[in-house]
Amino acid sequence: MGKWRKVGGVVCDKKMPIKLKIMIYGTVIRPVVMDGSETWALKGKEEVKLERTEMRMLRWIMGMSLLERVENDEIRSRAGLVKMTQVIRESRLRWYGHVLGMGDEEGVTRAWDEPVRGRTSRGSQRLRWRDKEKEDMERRALVEDDDFDRGQWRRRIRQPTP
Repeated sequence: MGKWRKVGGVVCDKKMPIKLKIMIYGTVIRPVVMDGSETWALKGKEEVKLERTEMRMLRWIMGMSLLERVENDEIRSRAGLVKMTQVIRESRLRWYGHVLGMGDEEGVTRAWDEPVRGRTSRGSQRLRWRDKEKEDMERRALVEDDDFDRGQWRRRIRQPTP
């Protein structure tokens, strides 16, 4: 949110062209918000918070209020952006492709294959990155063997921009 405050004067200025404001949002603000997102295991509530934050910023940029009742998908299509959670899923899959391509002697792959030892706590268990990765792969109908053809892997994980 610190970057938003620094560029907020420019982004919320009604005299600035919307294209420029969206470009600033896409190159300055969004990457800061999503920094390190390829390793996040977001719960549903956290995804909703991210979406809400993004939509609030986009509404400020576009000069729209909630009272105008413009749908979120309409605002995103005007801005030419996809949902932040979809971009996070894509970056997670991209990182997973790198992990799958690493050799067995790499520390990441050894840690990936190492079983978790110890007792589990009561109640539902914490969400792991590995669980989110399986969910993302099921959404895109991917299997681990697909990573050997890097071009096909990229095409299948890429989210089309509106």
